[in-house]
Amino acid sequence: MDLPIDLHIFLLLLAISGVLGACPDGCQCKNNKILCHGRSITEFPSSVPGSTTTFYISNTNITALKPDDLAGFAEALGIFVVKDTGIREVFPGTFDLTHNLGALGFTGTELNDLPEALFLNLVKLESLTLSGNKLLVLRPAWLYSLAALRTLDFSKNLVTSVPEKAFRSVTQLEHLTLARNGINQLSRDTFRGLSKIKSLRLNRNALRAIPAGAFDDLVSLEELSLQDNAITHLPANLFSQLQSLQKLYLSSNRLTSLPEGILLNLPNLAQISLYENELQSLSPGVFGPMAVRELWLYDNRLTRLEEHTFSNLTQLRLLVLSRNQISSVSPGAFSGLAELGEVSLHTNLLTSLQEGTFQGLHKLVNISLEHNYIHSLPARLLQGHSHLGQLDLHNNSLLNLPSELLSTLTVANEVLLAENPWKCDQDIVPLRDWLIRNPTKANLSTVVCLTPSVLSGDSIAELTDEELTLSTPTAVPDITPTEKRRKPHTPAPKRSTPSPAAEATPTQEQGEDTSSGQGNGEGVSRNTQIIIIAVVCTAIITSLIVCCVCWRRNNRGSRNLGRRNKNNSVI
Repeated sequence: MDLPIDLHIFLLLLAISGVLGACPDGCQCKNNKILCHGRSITEFPSSVPGSTTTFYISNTNITALKPDDLAGFAEALGIFVVKDTGIREVFPGTFDLTHNLGALGFTGTELNDLPEALFLNLVKLESLTLSGNKLLVLRPAWLYSLAALRTLDFSKNLVTSVPEKAFRSVTQLEHLTLARNGINQLSRDTFRGLSKIKSLRLNRNALRAIPAGAFDDLVSLEELSLQDNAITHLPANLFSQLQSLQKLYLSSNRLTSLPEGILLNLPNLAQISLYENELQSLSPGVFGPMAVRELWLYDNRLTRLEEHTFSNLTQLRLLVLSRNQISSVSPGAFSGLAELGEVSLHTNLLTSLQEGTFQGLHKLVNISLEHNYIHSLPARLLQGHSHLGQLDLHNNSLLNLPSELLSTLTVANEVLLAENPWKCDQDIVPLRDWLIRNPTKANLSTVVCLTPSVLSGDSIAELTDEELTLSTPTAVPDITPTEKRRKPHTPAPKRSTPSPAAEATPTQEQGEDTSSGQGNGEGVSRNTQIIIIAVVCTAIITSLIVCCVCWRRNNRGSRNLGRRNKNNSVI
């Protein structure tokens, strides 16, 4: 918590004002306020005026505090702060005479412990800051006599546990910060009796569980920070007594589910964070009526959204469900969200959406569906919407879009369509015509064909009817792209001449265009091949006969004619 007097304001006042009265060496003084700053200061300043009410020590090399250091101005002292100083020890009795001290702070020091009775006489102390030190324990004795304490900041230390009765005597406490320690467990009675506390910060610890009933006495609590722990589950009635709660932070834990009814009795809740958990599902009974305007659920493991899951969040403006594993969204998942202005479903596993998914969301402005696997969308997906700011569909699996859906996209100011595998055949004509009619609603240069290969990389908005006809397989198969349409970075296509044995020989020269058994018009026809083979065979047989006749004439009487090896024949 911030101290009653801001250090930076105090420095500014000193900078613009002259030095009044006696002031210790190396310090600056004004109106009974003293600032001692600098590494050259190694001992506590002497000759401090007895009327000093505020004393700041910052960035010095003072290593210890003793009772004699404050004795000369103890009665007048109201605020005492030590910041970013190498103090390692505070001797017992140092604050015994500072009965009027209202704010005390040690931040950024080398302290690892303090005397148990150090604050025994500080009955008027309202703010105690022990943040950013190396304290290993939180001793209940430090707080026994601090009946007036309203703010306690014990953040950024090395504490791993909190004694069960540590806060039993500070019943007026309104702000308690225990963040950024190593606290790994709490008792059911740790916060017993703290009915006036308004903010409790337990974030960035090592908590794995919260005992049932741990917060039952915190009826005035407005802010609860539990983020950045290792919490795996929460009791169903954990927040049942926190009807004043306005802010609840549960992000960056290991929650796999939320018990039904856990958030039902929080009518004043306006902020809640649940992102970066391991939530796998949300039941319709999780969220009760509340004033939440933003709900962050990204980076979980949600797989589907059931009907009426968010129907009680009637004031919700922003719903973030990105980076989950959602593959299904029920048509009524967003029912009741009449004030919703933006929904983010990007980076999930969606392949399609059902009609009625966004029905009734008349104030919806932005829809994020990018980085999914959407291959089709219902024609009436946006029916009933009169205005839309942005619809993001880039990086999906869309081949084309139906005319009826495109007619509703005119209500959008911007439609992002890049990085889809657009198939540029006759079915792409509705999208082409829509892009031509609405050139300002999409970045035309990024909406390009993927297939067929002859049109790959071409802007869909620039396609002609002739090109689409030629690219259709049923018209003229495998048309070779012309030099006009070839992109500068695309090499000229190589032609291949398939042989009858092509199917039995799967290996092809790398980079060679292959077909599925169809010729390209340059090969030899099948009938011609048969004729050539017949002619060659006839010639070979004739040669063999002639050779045999000649041999017989030259070798008459030979009895070994039938024993000659047939392998000597040339085929």
